Amino acid sequence: MEATGSPPSKREAILAAATRVFLELGYGAASMDTIARAAGVSKQTIYSHFGGKPALFEAIILERCDRLLESLPAVADAGSDAEVALRAIATRLLELMLTPEFVARFRVVMAESSRFPELAEVYYRSGPERATARLADYLARLHRRGLLDVTDPHLAALQFFGMISGSLFLRHVLGVVAPPQSVDLERHVQTAVRDFLVAHRPG
Repeated sequence: MEATGSPPSKREAILAAATRVFLELGYGAASMDTIARAAGVSKQTIYSHFGGKPALFEAIILERCDRLLESLPAVADAGSDAEVALRAIATRLLELMLTPEFVARFRVVMAESSRFPELAEVYYRSGPERATARLADYLARLHRRGLLDVTDPHLAALQFFGMISGSLFLRHVLGVVAPPQSVDLERHVQTAVRDFLVAHRPG
């Protein structure tokens, strides 16, 4: 008899159901009753775990962002080769950003942010802001070791992520180009990392 995985916890079931409902209906139209039915739990159970819809949405973003952030410390501490580390970080970022789920979630935020400004704040604080802070910390360590000249690590981190995502992500979100092939992503990452390292070369 084959072993089966353990059933998802109530929290996991709620997060999975909420993700589906938010992406299908949008943030504004997604009610806690609908999410509760989709998760197979009571509405009170959702409130006891998350407190409300904004916190539930934030938990979803945090969970997905952790997939990216969990790889950064290992990459950053792997050695002194900044180019290898930054390529790995950039590749991981693009792999995440170009997934259909990430794009759909980004579109939800953009569509709803004018009516629910807290949604954009939650999204930015839970995702891009955390990723920027983590990369800035790594760049600051490279600066202290004399491997790069990064006098403003936070600004440099923002610029690095901008170079990596840039028009590539925008065109993908708008649907004006087909999903890039792996060879195109590799070329994009190599060029962006090379230009970033040239701009921050010591001495």
